[in-house]
Amino acid sequence: MSTRLPEATALPALPALPGGSPASAGPPARRRWGLAALLAVAGIVAVGLLAVLSGGAGRSGTLGDPDSASRNGSRALAEVLRQQGVQVEVVRTIRAFEAARVDPSTTVVVGSFDYLGEAAAERTSRHSSSARRLVLLEPGDLALGDLGVPLVTTGGGRAELTGGCNSDIVEADDRLDATTTVYASADDDGPALPRGATGCFPEKQSGVALVVLPASGAQPETVVLGSADALTNARVGDASHAAVGLRSLGNSERLVWYVPGLSDLDVADASGEHRSSDRGVPDWFDPGVLLLVIAFIAFALARGRRLGRIVTEPLPVVVRAVETTEARGRLYRRAGDRGRAASSLRSGTRHRLAARLGLPTPTVGSDLVEAVARAAGRGTAEVRALLDGPAPTNDRDLVLLAEQLAQLEENVRRA
Repeated sequence: MSTRLPEATALPALPALPGGSPASAGPPARRRWGLAALLAVAGIVAVGLLAVLSGGAGRSGTLGDPDSASRNGSRALAEVLRQQGVQVEVVRTIRAFEAARVDPSTTVVVGSFDYLGEAAAERTSRHSSSARRLVLLEPGDLALGDLGVPLVTTGGGRAELTGGCNSDIVEADDRLDATTTVYASADDDGPALPRGATGCFPEKQSGVALVVLPASGAQPETVVLGSADALTNARVGDASHAAVGLRSLGNSERLVWYVPGLSDLDVADASGEHRSSDRGVPDWFDPGVLLLVIAFIAFALARGRRLGRIVTEPLPVVVRAVETTEARGRLYRRAGDRGRAASSLRSGTRHRLAARLGLPTPTVGSDLVEAVARAAGRGTAEVRALLDGPAPTNDRDLVLLAEQLAQLEENVRRA
């Protein structure tokens, strides 16, 4: 059983500092220093919170981030492209993307759509019009509509797919084994894909996981790859993921990799106007964050302990484990809580039996019951009644349960 002190045990008072003043008090200079330090800590926390909310934290958590070395990042693919002579430029806001040079020697890839608002998507489409190729990594229906791509999502999930086509990106025997989104034409009355489009990695009858749309008008050749998971550091080495990624992104001298940030949810369109959008940051977001920061600082000042030097706090007495066990038992008896007492007895017995039989702890259910029954030479029903039966209703049944559990442990020990 646990040897934790009973809840009713009182903690000793803090010792006094030299000079007779209590440990929680101090001279005015020390109190002023503590208040200043607390304010400084609260200010640092507030600044860090605002930095995270403004998009600084997205670089490590975004799926397919080309600068992230985590399992969900795509730094490995970006580094291989650089080694093959491709100039990779990573941008994280729509303004930075529009400042980057995009010409017929450039491939543009949009790596995340969580923070791509409607106006930012239109500006992305306009600036990408002169690129050699536009690659979209697993866009959803909203992003496809905002970017003017005539596709819709028709399904998704973990899948193992075969290329099923021949192009400069996918070969017929290529394999895709990752979490995938599949696409079909946005025209309900039309064919499975828009006219002139090439579909690869078909998923039964629901759609394809990769679509190549030919250049038309102001839109460059567009590749919709329905699996950002396949290009992550953890999965890029599986199946044909690396080959598909390199062929998709490495067909030109320059690669501009655009990872939208939080600020791109609510930006002005080409006319300079802001549009109301359900995906934009709500009007109450900024004042709400400010209110939370002020509330946190006020709470820290009101509830925080004064800072002072560390003092020792010796225990007034050493309590033996058996005494705490007996004290807990007396508390259970005084409260008449036979169910909790029985639960503690059974929990301790299950833990010791599992350790005795070499089973992983905690082991519950039929696995432990069957193993104990075999070792003790008893019936499965009898063992299950002892370990998981109903709670006793009187003291006599509780004592009998304790004796039977002890006997069961002894049988297993002698086996």
